[in-house]
Amino acid sequence: MIQFPLVILSITFIFLLAILLKLRSRRRSLAIPEGQEVYQDLQGKGRILRSVELGISGKPDMIVRKGRTIIPYEYKSTNASSPRDGHLYQMFAYFAILEENYPGQSIPYGILKYRETAFKVHNSSENRWKLLSILDEMRNSDRHAIRNHNNRGKCFRCSFREVCRQSLIKPSGNPQQDDSHPRT
Repeated sequence: MIQFPLVILSITFIFLLAILLKLRSRRRSLAIPEGQEVYQDLQGKGRILRSVELGISGKPDMIVRKGRTIIPYEYKSTNASSPRDGHLYQMFAYFAILEENYPGQSIPYGILKYRETAFKVHNSSENRWKLLSILDEMRNSDRHAIRNHNNRGKCFRCSFREVCRQSLIKPSGNPQQDDSHPRT
């Protein structure tokens, strides 16, 4: 009779070990850093994080803490052979936001994961300067960006779609629609 509970216990242990190994393998394949997950927005349910000092906000896909180190993680569903500029600036913004939200913690780098490749993006004073420069440029612009794509899906998901004069999504009766710019 003692053997039966021991068999059940052994099978349960093996099953739990298999689940743990599978989760760990998945975590490695997604290039998620080791540590405790302290924030997650992969399903769009994370709270908006803000930098009051810089007047910016964002929602990284994940934040991992390992000791006193904070690591932002951003997943992109596309492929890329090198990090795209906009995604790098997004990570630079996360560094600034997290430095304000996790004072006294180290944020040495972030992970930018594309479908098949992961990149370690370093948090450096040079990248901070790049972020501050682009923020300054955006704030001092005439607030009329030039659309640089011909993708209706991007326009549909854009947070400026309601006020953009170059949107590829034409709301019915939108008097602000500007057709003077070519659709490139």
